[in-house]
Amino acid sequence: MEKRALGKTGFDISIIAFGGATVRGMDAEESADIVAEAIARGVNYFDVSPSNGDSQYILGPALAPHRKSICLACKTSRRTAKEAQEELEESLRALKTDYLDIYQLQALDDPKEIVAAFGPGGAMEAIAVAKEKGYVRNIGFTCRLDASAKTILTQYGGLATMLFPVNFAYSFKTRGGFDSLALCREKGVGVVAIKALALRKWLDGEARNYPNCLYRPIYDDLTLAQLALNYAITHDVSTAIPPGDKRLFRLALDIIEEQGGKARPLSPEEHTQLRRKAHEIQDVIF
Repeated sequence: MEKRALGKTGFDISIIAFGGATVRGMDAEESADIVAEAIARGVNYFDVSPSNGDSQYILGPALAPHRKSICLACKTSRRTAKEAQEELEESLRALKTDYLDIYQLQALDDPKEIVAAFGPGGAMEAIAVAKEKGYVRNIGFTCRLDASAKTILTQYGGLATMLFPVNFAYSFKTRGGFDSLALCREKGVGVVAIKALALRKWLDGEARNYPNCLYRPIYDDLTLAQLALNYAITHDVSTAIPPGDKRLFRLALDIIEEQGGKARPLSPEEHTQLRRKAHEIQDVIF
């Protein structure tokens, strides 16, 4: 599978990544099998969060035999130094590792929370100390709005990665992501894309056959899935994390493998097709 540099971290990572929510609720044998399958198919970037329920506790033992050959990312949604340090220590225990390759400040979209996380006594304070001690190799952040990304990238330093939605409908209907990706490119910040295979928000009363997904994924239209995934990974991103379901993870891998392990640029006609589809969607993800 194609590998790309993750900003200035020194890692070359697979263009399809493994999201920790994929193993949520799995037993030890199934999680070990899906992790081994991912690695055998070329995946070397794994991203998890305490917000994914029991995922980090399940993923840790499954990853243990492969730890030295992968890039492991985790997150904290805590905003104070004390809370962030405690959550980091728990994630290290859960993931059965002495260090994290990427540790991310999660869901930084509220301006007040941004100030709190980066201010005196904030989470960044503890993460910076953890980096000095070797428990964290690189620091990143996650958000979903361009305004938030701009504030963080222009006002605060020491950040190596950004996790951000790169989704055709979000882009075409709201221009979401264009400014953030451009700023990351300018600053050499590696981008991890999420929601490439999102279609729209779940509708009230809609049957949710993919319970780990917070949005309605593209699972029943292979052509659209191919276009949407390639739309995301032909932007300035290092990797894309499929929705948190093993069926959708395998769908993304199948698409890339059918393309020779690489992203495929879209034709002008395919761009037009995606744009039309985007404008048919009423409830985009954000």
